[in-house]
Amino acid sequence: MDMSDHIIIFKIFIPIITFGFLTICCTGLCKTFQRVRKERVERLQGQTQAVDQPSVYVIPISLSDDELYRPPRYSTVQFYEPPPSYNELHVKPEASPLEPPPAYSESVSPSSS
Repeated sequence: MDMSDHIIIFKIFIPIITFGFLTICCTGLCKTFQRVRKERVERLQGQTQAVDQPSVYVIPISLSDDELYRPPRYSTVQFYEPPPSYNELHVKPEASPLEPPPAYSESVSPSSS
C-alpha cells in the first residue's frame, strides 16, 4: 500500500465517521429537547389541574333560603377592653436581665510595629 491508498481510505472513512458522530450527537440533543418539552407540558397540565380542583377546605353545608340571605348573627362575639396606652406599659421582667451588665473598662494594647 502506498500513500495514495491511505489518502483514498481517509477520503472515504472520515466523512462516514463524521456523519455517524454528528447523527449520534443530534439524536441525543433531540431526545433531550423532547424530554424537557414533555416535562414542561406535564408541569403546566399539573398546574392547570391543581387550579381546576376544588379547594380542600370547602365544607358543604345546607342552609335554607332564609338563613342564606340574612345578615350574620353577632350575639356570640365577646367584647374585650382596649389595650393600655403606650405610656402605661411596663417592661416585662423576663425581657430584661436580672443583674446589670458588667462595668465598662478600657484596655490599651501596644501596637505591633
